[in-house]
Amino acid sequence: MTNHLEGTQSQLTRLTRHYGAVRERLVRPANAVVSAAAAAELERRLQALAGDNAAKARRIAALETELADAGARLIAQAQALLGQRPGEAAEDGDRPPVEQIVAAVLEGFPGVTWEDIISVRRERRLVEPRHACMRAVYDARKDLSLPLLGRIFHRKHTTVLGVVQRRSADA
Repeated sequence: MTNHLEGTQSQLTRLTRHYGAVRERLVRPANAVVSAAAAAELERRLQALAGDNAAKARRIAALETELADAGARLIAQAQALLGQRPGEAAEDGDRPPVEQIVAAVLEGFPGVTWEDIISVRRERRLVEPRHACMRAVYDARKDLSLPLLGRIFHRKHTTVLGVVQRRSADA
């Protein structure tokens, strides 16, 4: 009789597992529909956030350009108030002005202007003339510090340092 009882129990266990699996399969499609709707909602939110992120990135780029222009205007106004020409130190003695050095360098690069040199554009055609101008001014005007040279060319002083060091390594 214990064998019959054990057989009934094992059959009951098998049936319980089977019905549980059937119940799970019947319930799963409803969960899948809910999951698909949730996934669609998450995808919609993701696209909205990506669009917002792109718009904010464009706005940041525009603000950075405006900030660079405002900084250049402030430096020009300060130099005008001090009676200096842009890029020139207060007591320069017999040293050539920065504009003269840059003009001499730019003669070798037709079509490139001072505005191109100090612009925020990073076009390939402007990189070599910009670096040549930085090196020439650095060599001719030892009285100008790297931060001042950076302000003249609307760059960070580390950019000027990198240009000068790169030239030293190439030589």
